[in-house]
Amino acid sequence: MPGGWNSPLEGKRDLRIDWLRGLAMTCVIVDHSKLVSLLSWFTYERFWVVTAAEVFVALSGVVLGMVYGHKLVRRGWLAVVRGLGRRALTLYLAFLAVTLSVVILSLAGVDVRSLTTWNDGQGGFVQFLDPRTMNGAAWRDIALMRYGPWAFQIVGLYVWLVAAAVPCLIALRFAGWRPLLAVSWSLYLWYRIAPHPLTTAQFETVFPILAWQLLFVHGVAIGYHRERVSAFVARCPKVVPLVVAGTSAAFIVFSLCNPWTDGPRLLRWGLVSPERFTHLYFNYFTLTDLRIGRVLNLAVALPMGYALLTWCWRIARPLGIVFVTLGQQSLGAFVLHVYGILLIANMPLAKGLWTNTLAQVTLIIAIAALLNGAQRLPLHRSSMTAAPARPLAA
Repeated sequence: MPGGWNSPLEGKRDLRIDWLRGLAMTCVIVDHSKLVSLLSWFTYERFWVVTAAEVFVALSGVVLGMVYGHKLVRRGWLAVVRGLGRRALTLYLAFLAVTLSVVILSLAGVDVRSLTTWNDGQGGFVQFLDPRTMNGAAWRDIALMRYGPWAFQIVGLYVWLVAAAVPCLIALRFAGWRPLLAVSWSLYLWYRIAPHPLTTAQFETVFPILAWQLLFVHGVAIGYHRERVSAFVARCPKVVPLVVAGTSAAFIVFSLCNPWTDGPRLLRWGLVSPERFTHLYFNYFTLTDLRIGRVLNLAVALPMGYALLTWCWRIARPLGIVFVTLGQQSLGAFVLHVYGILLIANMPLAKGLWTNTLAQVTLIIAIAALLNGAQRLPLHRSSMTAAPARPLAA
């Protein structure tokens, strides 16, 4: 319970990381529901030009580096290969299970259009709408993670990233962080010069592996060397936090000038003209190819968010019953939010700001309650004694 979380550290867990991941998961639920609400005013690129996806990928790498870096040192690389292999297989099976469940729901007559397209009917897997038309090629595409419910397709990216974590950790152990990050930046720059996917999966149209590996690999390196990174930060001159805070504030101002976001005038500033914002955004901040402005924004926003959470932990702690739960059990939350989106889309709700807000809040609390309830089941408790809850990619 949050009342017992007087410290943001619980054993070997850092609850601040879980809290931030849970906040990101909350933003995912709100954004994927595609309802304009009081929450949606703040969840997508409002205070920084950063979405929940970047936070998830980077923090997944951090947690994985912490957990399996320790395991690599103490138990050797075979234990790491087995552990990460099981995790990648779990993610893959989750992808298949959720995708096949949507097929079954469609066969049962449920309207699954809310899960079949990326945006406004574009780029979807139309066979979901009538599974009776699916042939061998369609089933093969599902098995290869080429297609799936759009709200769950990022899990396909995680399968690849978790598999790639094995050579990353071995490189950190035997070659150090410099060669690893050099390779990571080389792959990123290669993609920036000649954009191309590594697979034929649809998720790469939004999350190309060669670009998004940059955040994950840096996260793995930070998690692996967490103590060294913490010591380095502690030795930094006082001017460094001021520069980070100032840069972060500049990104906030820029983000608040976004002319496309919903919300009241108070949240839509005019310090940057719409034309200038559009030019800067599409040249330096686009999400799909993870342009450098977005990377730099995350580089200052995530440490700033972590520092603010540390400073005001007593204030943020009560929200942990939701955020920490979603952060620690993010795979379960990710699975449940798919069906939550489907439920909201098929409910005869009168769409309005307050009704949409209530629906989103109810869904977020319901998912957290289901995960908390599942954690208390006898079977789950017995398994947890051997393996504590892990985030999506760890």
